[in-house]
Amino acid sequence: MELNPKSLLNQIDRLPVSEALAKALRIAQATGATEVSRWCRLELAGYWASNPAMNEEVVVPEYRTVVGQHADIYGRVLLLESDLAFVAETRLRNGIEELETLTRTREIVTIHDPHMCDLIRQHLQVEVYSFRFSAVHLTGILSAVRTELSEKLVALDRVSNVVPTSASVEAEEILELRPNLYGIGIDLRALWRRWKGTQ
Repeated sequence: MELNPKSLLNQIDRLPVSEALAKALRIAQATGATEVSRWCRLELAGYWASNPAMNEEVVVPEYRTVVGQHADIYGRVLLLESDLAFVAETRLRNGIEELETLTRTREIVTIHDPHMCDLIRQHLQVEVYSFRFSAVHLTGILSAVRTELSEKLVALDRVSNVVPTSASVEAEEILELRPNLYGIGIDLRALWRRWKGTQ
């Protein structure tokens, strides 16, 4: 089956999210869809500084948010005041394949996010080492990524089905090189028609 946005959309619900993203990345690269390509690479390899697709402007998407508890190296849970409840959530940076694997491991997932640990140390003067959350949240993240991917594929499919207007065809015709008596030259008739059309 030919790999294009429409064919991938038809099979997206049957594929693991990581596989669908890998195929979408190939489509995006082949069609020159730079932003879609960057998003696919971020979702596949994770929102880490080591990922070449990551830069200072990239923000970990809100749909990757999970709610849980921070704990120190001894497993003691960080208790928070009600006005600091937002600290009990984090946006997962991990690549999709890793998140898919974590959904199959256990009910409670424990991760170490050095970035979040540093923020808590700086602003709350508390040492934390891990973040625990329910694996149920991962199902929601995978579902959100699948939905985002579907929307991007629909947009790519629309762009690939755009029919050029007569004006754009004329502009392309002018630049087209045509064989002539002396070798190859610009189609002057097309250039003349274009010039006359602007008068």
